[in-house]
Amino acid sequence: MNIMKSVRISKKGQFVIPKEMREALGVKEGEELLVTFEAGKVVLTRPREYARTTRGLLKGTWGKDRKAVERYIEKERGSWE
Repeated sequence: MNIMKSVRISKKGQFVIPKEMREALGVKEGEELLVTFEAGKVVLTRPREYARTTRGLLKGTWGKDRKAVERYIEKERGSWE
């Protein structure tokens, strides 16, 4: 579903999310949204949805298994001394 509406930015940098978009996103007054800037676009996302889509992105960065990660951490801690 694509919805496009024109909004005005206030002196404080605020704007109102049009009703159709709030309903499509399922947000109500007082709920929290994450605002990200991606490839020249402002994106509004529910925190849980963002967490779900980004979960696991760094998997394997510090090692392929628990022991490899522990070795990496110990090596890093050793470098602090």
